[in-house]
Amino acid sequence: MKQYLLALLLAAAGVAGAQEDTIRIGVIGPFSGQSSVDMGESIKGGARVFAEEANQLSMLLGKKIVLVEKDDQAKPDVGVARSKELIEQEKVVAVVGFANYGVLAQAAPLFQNARIPLIVSASAGGDITRQQKLAPGTPNYIFRLVGRDALQTRAMFKDLVDRHKYKKIAILHDTSPYGEAGRQNALDDLKQRQMNPVAVEAFKVGDTDMSEQLARAQQAGAEAIAMYGLAAEGAMVMKSLARMNWKVPVVATWTASQRSFLELGGSAVEGTRMAVTYIENELGGVSHEFSRNYQRINNTRFIPSGVAAAQTYDALRLLYMALTLCNCSKSEELQKALERIDQPSQSTVIARFNHPFSATNHEAITAEMVVMGEIRKGKIVYAYKDEEQAAQAARRAR
Repeated sequence: MKQYLLALLLAAAGVAGAQEDTIRIGVIGPFSGQSSVDMGESIKGGARVFAEEANQLSMLLGKKIVLVEKDDQAKPDVGVARSKELIEQEKVVAVVGFANYGVLAQAAPLFQNARIPLIVSASAGGDITRQQKLAPGTPNYIFRLVGRDALQTRAMFKDLVDRHKYKKIAILHDTSPYGEAGRQNALDDLKQRQMNPVAVEAFKVGDTDMSEQLARAQQAGAEAIAMYGLAAEGAMVMKSLARMNWKVPVVATWTASQRSFLELGGSAVEGTRMAVTYIENELGGVSHEFSRNYQRINNTRFIPSGVAAAQTYDALRLLYMALTLCNCSKSEELQKALERIDQPSQSTVIARFNHPFSATNHEAITAEMVVMGEIRKGKIVYAYKDEEQAAQAARRAR
């Protein structure tokens, strides 16, 4: 028995020693689960690109960066359990990830109460960085680097109304919290423009035929459709349109940029436009380099969700800058350092972040960072030349 207890103590000491020699960062998302796995795999994949690059450069504070990956399965109860593991057992200094707002909303308070910085890198819903009811002077530990829903909607209707002058727009959304929030964002945007949708139609997660909803929108005279839903159901909307032979412009959120949308929709999704923060670039630069590294490190031919991967990578790059700035590996000091980043980021993919966070604003993505992508010949490309040229100019300025 004494030998057994001694072995346990030595093992525990070994683990503690290993943890002292590392900076442990949590990475959490839906690595399994039918509806969100594209995002989850890309969160994990983008994080692995960062970890390899960071550890090849040099050891930060004399320590190696170690990613601690947790699968929330897109389920709130599982997400809460995995979050507690990161906090209580894994002793991480910070966390990135989350793709589903329903999971995030329940897990975020755990990190706030534990005083561990969380940078949300894929969940676009809600006002999560302001959601916590904090006493005056209490530090906010919830950050986000995501093209959030309100910014996506702004880009979508800038495209539909300002650029293309459509006046009769139908809103199509799923009945998940994500879809319902999108519907409300669309209604709010149209109201500000003193416009009303000609139709508002809903479908359930798991539905495969949306012909009835689309027929009502067509009968109402819709000239274009604003779509809010997960990738799989979005693809079913496009296939329903193809069966109806109704060629109507469809503008969607970033979920339409995911690999499952392209694969499930096939030729039916051609021409779909979507609001995104990242588009793979084959012509060189940081975007192309990131894409190549992602494919090599993760042993794949494509990124399931380029947006989720790039946002996670950039979130970790900013976290690295904060670690360097404070020369620390303590969570509370790291929170302050994230708010104090005031040097332009050089290695980020989405944009060159100058002052991404402050004490009063924990949202790193701004409206000008959201662009319109379009599916052409089965690939996501820039929908408009002016946005592509602006992105290229920004890359050349680095």
